[in-house]
Parts: sequence; C-alpha cells; structure tokens
Amino acid sequence: MAFHNRLKELRQQQNLTLRKLGEKAGISYSILNSIENGRIIPSKDVALALAIALKIDDREAFVALAINPSQV
Repeated sequence: MAFHNRLKELRQQQNLTLRKLGEKAGISYSILNSIENGRIIPSKDVALALAIALKIDDREAFVALAINPSQV
C-alpha cells in the first residue's frame, strides 16, 4: 500500500481531519494535504512526526513505507 493511502486510512480510522492531524504532528495543512494526495513524498522526519501523532506502534515500518516504498 502506498504511504499516502496508508496515511489517509489511519487518519480516518482515528476520526482526525487533516487540520487536526497537522496540529498534532506540527505539519501545515497544505503540506499534509499534498502528502495525502500523493503529490509529495514526506521526509523521514515528517513521516516520524506523523507516526507519533497517529500513535503508530511500528513507527519504523511506517517511516520505511514513506522513504522506501519499493522495499516494503
């Protein structure tokens, strides 16, 4: 599954808006919107901030999906 699809799925499971997730992760709405729509690939630091905000247990796998999509 592509990172942006996984991100959207996790965000919706937690009933978070893009704005609310952006606030929790310290990422602007416009950047988050671009990530979720697949227009940009997040940096490792941004992916980690999202993993923390979403309370993902396996943060390493989530970050790896963002930075190495072909290897996951």
